[in-house]
Amino acid sequence: MAFGSKVLSASASFDPFWWRAAPREVRQHPAPPAETDVAIVGSGITGLTAALHLARGGRQVTVFEAKEPGHGASTRNAGYVGRTLKHSFGEIMESHGLAQAKAVYGELMEAFQAVRETVEQENIACHYRQQGRLLLATSPAMQEAMAREFALRERHLGEPFETVSRAEQRDEIATGHYFGGVRIPDHAGLHPGLYHQGLLDRAREAGAAVCAFTPVLGFRREAEGFTVFLKGARVRARELVFATNGYGGREFPWLHRRILPFHAYQAVSAPLGENRVRSLLPGDRTFIDWNFNVDWMRIAPGDDTRIVFGGLTGEIDADLRIMGERLHQRLLRVFPELGDLAFDHVWTGKCGGTFDITPRIGCHEGVHYGTGYCFAGVPMGTLFGKKIARRILGQEGGESVFDTEPPAKAWYHGNAWFVPHAIKWMSRNDR
Repeated sequence: MAFGSKVLSASASFDPFWWRAAPREVRQHPAPPAETDVAIVGSGITGLTAALHLARGGRQVTVFEAKEPGHGASTRNAGYVGRTLKHSFGEIMESHGLAQAKAVYGELMEAFQAVRETVEQENIACHYRQQGRLLLATSPAMQEAMAREFALRERHLGEPFETVSRAEQRDEIATGHYFGGVRIPDHAGLHPGLYHQGLLDRAREAGAAVCAFTPVLGFRREAEGFTVFLKGARVRARELVFATNGYGGREFPWLHRRILPFHAYQAVSAPLGENRVRSLLPGDRTFIDWNFNVDWMRIAPGDDTRIVFGGLTGEIDADLRIMGERLHQRLLRVFPELGDLAFDHVWTGKCGGTFDITPRIGCHEGVHYGTGYCFAGVPMGTLFGKKIARRILGQEGGESVFDTEPPAKAWYHGNAWFVPHAIKWMSRNDR
């Protein structure tokens, strides 16, 4: 179907490219039980990881999903697996001390390792590969700042890195748009659709029930657990977990007031041919610039003839044709020779952030949650899912440096209309 856009192919889709290899389910789903040990709201990475470990720990687990399993950001993200937050190691060290910086980035390493362990232990075929990441500078001053930051991480955390000059960057990415950067040799990438599908399969095999198209409308705390309200039904649960991140709503008002949902956009090219793709991205890394409002690109995992490109974080436009055109314009800044490129897929997904741009895991009045991932959802969601399960099972390893209450604002009740303006303000020094 043609959309009247010069940058969209005739058969372009607004569904994520990842759904080609991992289609969303249309199968019948179980009816909600009257009772369950653990009710989990949200069937993304966090919810399914928690469900898998809880079910293996002997709990009866029921996962409730408002749409099809994995409808949200868990199958819409870029598939990057790293250990970086919006707050740098140096920034945390300066504001909160070396011990806190090491604790935060130590847990990021734990999250990074949790993905690899999950893929290997669960035998999930999702193109996981430690291909390395190239962080790209958009100015000489940024390149110098990057080198200082990663020298700190190497000194205090033992994490290796390599500086890349502007001349050397062409061995990695064939453009003069950037001013060099930093190469992190062990960062990884995966196929998010297949990673989610593997988690879904393993959770079901362990005995967890996944009730799709079953939105949770609210809940009530009882003397011994919770009553979870559904359309036309209610479920009694001893434990309750919210794992909705940017897709949560007023069913949990306390958390709703503390999470800022915002959109990010991605596109996948029509086939360009493997030789052409390799000539553009010879390093075959996961590439991302070091701006606050980032652009990112990679060779599509599982299809070496395509490029994945993303950006425009926080922008709001319901017309994905327009967003596709804008992504194309941004891509041409990097590769002007790609004027003939067409996109086969353009899509968006909702991220979730906190007011201080820091992920959170916690328990509020008995309700467990993991949220606010700010572009670190694959590793942090995997780790937080495991830690939530450990807490409920009474096992060691559930503690977290991110277990502090996410801040709230008296004037905010879930309508994040201001986020695009805030992101533009925070991006003022990007270039």
